[in-house]
Amino acid sequence: MDRSSARTPSLEGDARPFLVGLLAVQIFLGYEWLMSGLSKVLAGDFASGLAGTLSDQAKDLTGPYKSFLDTIVIPNGQLFGYLVMAGELALGIVLIVAPLIWLARWSRLAIRGRSIILSLIVLSGVVAIIMNVNFHLMSGANHLWIIAADPNGEGVDLDSVMPVIQLILSAVSLNVLLSIRRATRAQVAAPAHSGASAA
Repeated sequence: MDRSSARTPSLEGDARPFLVGLLAVQIFLGYEWLMSGLSKVLAGDFASGLAGTLSDQAKDLTGPYKSFLDTIVIPNGQLFGYLVMAGELALGIVLIVAPLIWLARWSRLAIRGRSIILSLIVLSGVVAIIMNVNFHLMSGANHLWIIAADPNGEGVDLDSVMPVIQLILSAVSLNVLLSIRRATRAQVAAPAHSGASAA
């Protein structure tokens, strides 16, 4: 039996507008990551200057995260700078390209292709959440449950909102991925079961 022809969630009909909306949000997040990474690359001095930038920002921080910055990140600032740039560019590309493939070619993708796309979305969402949480802690911004001291300031910063959105998008993609795997296993098990019954 051709596994690529196994029945999987069609993602058509009533669910299609909802899916398109979620994927559009994901593309927007990907654009944000891509532009952030490109701006760091084009600046030319992001990696070499990261240690100094973090030293200045960490002055007002306290606790375990400050220790993490002081002992691990700042002494290896240039390495972490390159990792941040590469990570942001990779996230941007995956979070833009994967949804576009999903929207344009889903019905023509084999099970393996669908699984790869969904796995990339889930993995990139997890990496993005980790990066956003680090950026949030590093900036010393308000937590979601704290009212901003400045009434003209933002109640919730972008690095606080993005992980929540990415968590939702990753959870939806993971749910579809698990549905595909369950459907594939059921298709594989069905002929074996019917053969055993005939015997």
